[in-house]
Amino acid sequence: MQRSARAILERLVRIPSPTGEERAAAEACASLCSEAGLEVVLEDVSPGRPNVVARWKVGRHPHVLLTGHLDTVPVGEGWTVDPFGAEVGEGRLYGRGACDMKGGLAAMLSAMVDMRRRGEEPAGDVTLAAVVGEEEDSAGTRALVARGIQADSAVLAEPTAMQLVVSNRGLLNFRIVVKGASAHASSPALGRNAVTAAAAIVLELESIGEQLARQPHPEFGPPSLTVGTIHGGTRPYVVPDRCVIEVDRRINRGETAEQAVGELETAIALTRKRLPWLEADVVSGSDYLPFEIPQDHELVRSMSAAMSAAGLPRQVSAWRAASDAGFLVHGAGIPCVLFGPGDIEQAAHRPDEWIDLDDLDTAQRVFEHLLLGRQSAKEVADGSVSR
Repeated sequence: MQRSARAILERLVRIPSPTGEERAAAEACASLCSEAGLEVVLEDVSPGRPNVVARWKVGRHPHVLLTGHLDTVPVGEGWTVDPFGAEVGEGRLYGRGACDMKGGLAAMLSAMVDMRRRGEEPAGDVTLAAVVGEEEDSAGTRALVARGIQADSAVLAEPTAMQLVVSNRGLLNFRIVVKGASAHASSPALGRNAVTAAAAIVLELESIGEQLARQPHPEFGPPSLTVGTIHGGTRPYVVPDRCVIEVDRRINRGETAEQAVGELETAIALTRKRLPWLEADVVSGSDYLPFEIPQDHELVRSMSAAMSAAGLPRQVSAWRAASDAGFLVHGAGIPCVLFGPGDIEQAAHRPDEWIDLDDLDTAQRVFEHLLLGRQSAKEVADGSVSR
């Protein structure tokens, strides 16, 4: 049986699991849970893509949900180490997914494994959910919510640099599909150029983005609108009849999806004043709602006590990125915080992705103290419980 966060992380990192190809990593995680004596099920989200749901039942509350995602972004270029080698150097473990977020999952699972090995029992029921698809559309967490996941509270082990995150921004994705009419490039006036029309829409969106940038938020900064991609045309000698713009809209609390759609429709309407023939449709994509939990919430107090018991200074913060927390909070009614080893800004989605092994071990201790309960955590800190 693997008994340490590092050993579990090494095993998971050595298994490639880009979004859509998570099965092998899920089976390895399920095997580790089964070896630890947990009740384990694999729940297919789509063919060959299962969530892992492992339960430690003691028959009482509080019921804690520990969760994180198994999938990673693609490897990409620029690596100087084997992205699946789990190489260790200068206190860091390297590999795709080490930071985002197999490290957090390893810390959670190892907390449960080591507690069972020592004969310790959590204060209440525990569910560990290792999900698929977070890097693309959060299909795994959406499926958990749709299937009725229940808990009194949840911790999502995103790489928060060991800070306790109690709120994050939301994210909305859109496509604007611009329709024109093709013609031979020798007679462009006979056609309607969808690419140049899309370019005009992009300029209007840029202006809206500049307006949003002047709306500061005390925790997250201003909301943002970013044109991420633009695709159109088939050949240089054909007037393009179709072009697609993809837009990323980060929303703060108080903003709505309807407001964001209205901004896109405004950009299209302003462009239509110059190009009366313009046809453009707004297609909504993935949506991630913002979330916030009060700093005096019982979950925040419990996590703060667990961090203190593990010797970690309490740092409470907000996250500018989006996460799956909104689905749990708004969809399942489960209060949630983010906490985990790894630094999303410094290490995630980069070549030579890494995680600090000391932080990995500290995160495991935090999760142990959380599961033991606030009183038990204090006893452990005082040395009255044998470790």
